[in-house]
Amino acid sequence: MAIGLTPIGRYESGIFDESAAEIVAHDPGTQRLFVVNANNAAVDVLDIGDPTNPTLISTIDVTSIGAGANSVAVANGVVAVAVENEDEVAPGTVAFFDANGSFLNSVTVGVLPDMVTFTPDGQKVLVANEGEPGEEEDPEGSISIIDISGGVASATVMTADFTAFNGRENELRGREVRIFPDKTVAEDLEPEYIAVSPDGSTAFVALQENNAIARVNIGTATVEEIIGLGYKDHSLPGNTLDASDEDGAINLQNWPVFGMFMPDSIASFEANGQAYYVTANEGDARDEDARVADLTLDPTAFPNPAALQEEGQLGRLEVSTINGDIDGDGDYDRLFAYGGRSFTIWDQFGDRVYDSGDDFGRITAQLFPEIFNSNGNVDTFDSRSDAKGAEPEAIATGVVDGSTYAFIGLERIGGIMVYNVSNPTAPNFVQYINPNEVDIGPEGLEFIAAADSPNGSPLLAVGNEVSGTTTLYQINPAFFDLDNGSNVFTVTAGLLNQRIGGLRSLDGDDAITGSASADLINGNLGNDSISGDGGDDILFGGQNDDVLNGGEGADTINGNLGNDTISGGSGDDILFGGQNDDVLNGGEGNDVLYGDLGSDTITGGAGNDTFVLRPGGGNDAIADFQDGVDSLGLRAGLSFEQLSIVQGDGATFIDLGAERLVTLNGVQANAIGADDFAILG
Repeated sequence: MAIGLTPIGRYESGIFDESAAEIVAHDPGTQRLFVVNANNAAVDVLDIGDPTNPTLISTIDVTSIGAGANSVAVANGVVAVAVENEDEVAPGTVAFFDANGSFLNSVTVGVLPDMVTFTPDGQKVLVANEGEPGEEEDPEGSISIIDISGGVASATVMTADFTAFNGRENELRGREVRIFPDKTVAEDLEPEYIAVSPDGSTAFVALQENNAIARVNIGTATVEEIIGLGYKDHSLPGNTLDASDEDGAINLQNWPVFGMFMPDSIASFEANGQAYYVTANEGDARDEDARVADLTLDPTAFPNPAALQEEGQLGRLEVSTINGDIDGDGDYDRLFAYGGRSFTIWDQFGDRVYDSGDDFGRITAQLFPEIFNSNGNVDTFDSRSDAKGAEPEAIATGVVDGSTYAFIGLERIGGIMVYNVSNPTAPNFVQYINPNEVDIGPEGLEFIAAADSPNGSPLLAVGNEVSGTTTLYQINPAFFDLDNGSNVFTVTAGLLNQRIGGLRSLDGDDAITGSASADLINGNLGNDSISGDGGDDILFGGQNDDVLNGGEGADTINGNLGNDTISGGSGDDILFGGQNDDVLNGGEGNDVLYGDLGSDTITGGAGNDTFVLRPGGGNDAIADFQDGVDSLGLRAGLSFEQLSIVQGDGATFIDLGAERLVTLNGVQANAIGADDFAILG
């Protein structure tokens, strides 16, 4: 048994692919989420008192302070916002607000404050000042430590910098810290993200482009050590990767390549009285990358370079040009790729105790093969294989019923990986959930403990930068897994009402019937038949061609992959077709129907139904749209003015430019006007 994540609420900014939802922070005192909206240079404030319906109540505009918000954190009702300067090489600011958005104070910090966090007691604020190079100047990176123990109005700032390491560049390179040529240590190191030890004494700071971590003494504001993270040998079993975006297939295999971990986000947790740190190994370049096909390979290290450099082999892979010429003779003796395509656990000394290897590649290939190494949709299948794969970006940890879990957001393919890390040297994979029909590009994660949650259950808040959505997942404490093979199973008591995460089939063609209460059922692999029966159920078809019926109650049903047949039954249901060509029927009640990807056939049934339109989803056919009764929902930034309404033979077509969004069968075009549409967000 293990926990299971279920999306229960979502706020849609209506802004697509403009970083309208990035870092998220929760204030339990007001049950508000603070979400960095980079598009608006602001922080959106969401009320999550009802976590099924996050609502925008205000914004914190920081344009009078600087260029825009990069990060936000909350503790004891104090909101800290990292604000970069209009001048990209000038010091930035941390601005403090109360939970109502009223300005309290601000302090000057280092150049490009990129991430902000509190110590566990809320008395100090730490800021990662990235100090990225400008056109003519390369400012130094640093960590600002702000003491607010005497109150925000009396805040004082100390700086932990890297100047003491200048002159030790070659020594650090020998310890596998990646430092660029002709740079001092202080210039080259770029603090990206901070994790504070559970006791509040130490910070581990991710130095992404340097493939390193800095250990900082918070009390003295001193960088004690710069720890090189080493490399991941992709020629070893369990470390496979798909290296080509031009082979048109999933091709996970071993290659003579070393991966640089290059973590973006980092989080801490405690196990057996010791501090541990987890990193999401995204990888990043500074325009020093090249494809393997364009390099001169050492003939001894790579005996058959021409074959290796073919596009379907290693030729397309992006690697570093400042690493790899080990003997200085102008050719490459080793190949170093960006990112670990994994998450890693490090102990309090910076020693690696676990890496997830090729888990992310294998799991996404199995569960979402049609969007493997993509940008979250079938049209970009395999397009990220040459460049960091699924790209783990965000990470958070939390304790549920005595067990510690790590939650990892995959920026490109999307979705959240969940691992039990209670044993740091032997974590267990728990779940991968990816509602990519609506949420794309998880950038920031925030775990909300049950004691701090508005509904008494642990939650995970996720800011999705591409879709501009902020999503709340409920974390249910257990999932029952059925055996492999084809099962017939009937639930006798409501799984969700028992605080059990749900029922999950592993494989085979299953027939599953829910109880009279609220159930969570995931068909997973196989052609499954799932009935929710009574209660407010959550049903997932998983892969293959499934038949799902919500039965009574207000159900949420997602067909996911395959050509699915979905019926809401009675009650006000929410239906998602997922990918491929699905058949949806809302049944009785006021239903919301998302065809999602593919050419779907949709019937609302009785009640006032909403049919949701989106670009790139395929041409759906609605069988029973009733003017004045039903509505057409617009999302992903769509507006009525963008649409064309065209009369067809016995049907009305609604187009977005050259793309046909939907066909309304049996409806006259002159009956459709602006009052038939509703903006969803």
